Amino acid sequence: MSPAPDIRFDFAIEGELHDESFLDTYEVSLMFSQTERELGEALALKLEGLICSEHGQVARLTVRGRYHAASDEMDVQYDLEPCCPLFMARVIKTLNTVS
Repeated sequence: MSPAPDIRFDFAIEGELHDESFLDTYEVSLMFSQTERELGEALALKLEGLICSEHGQVARLTVRGRYHAASDEMDVQYDLEPCCPLFMARVIKTLNTVS
């Protein structure tokens, strides 16, 4: 079995939801759960078995999602935490490869 990447998630609501918000707290939490599940599966498949040949480390990244209550939009970003610049380049190349 290939080593799995270390993927963490950090989702939060920025601002206060109000009566006119498109989604309520429950719906936002469902969106966070679905996003975590789908992104987690896709990223795990893409990065499975990818190991730094110099340090023996797996790919490590944090997916940050922020739901902005004022605009009813969610931003998602990936923070890579590689053991070295060469491995970072390999992870980025792998993530950018269309399969």
